[in-house]
Amino acid sequence: MNHLLFMTLYAAMLGVFFAALWRRDARAQFKLFAQIFGSLMLGAIALGWLLYFLPTGPPAPIP
Repeated sequence: MNHLLFMTLYAAMLGVFFAALWRRDARAQFKLFAQIFGSLMLGAIALGWLLYFLPTGPPAPIP
């Protein structure tokens, strides 16, 4: 399975859980769900882009 699919599923489940737990009104629940879902997805994508520039693999040997 794709990592992006798992990340999206996790963000959706967490958003639904906290929106149902913290809000009573359906409109407020949807607004909180959208904020949590968007924050998790954008944060994960931003962190992925930042980590892209870090070197991978073993360090270069010192001559």
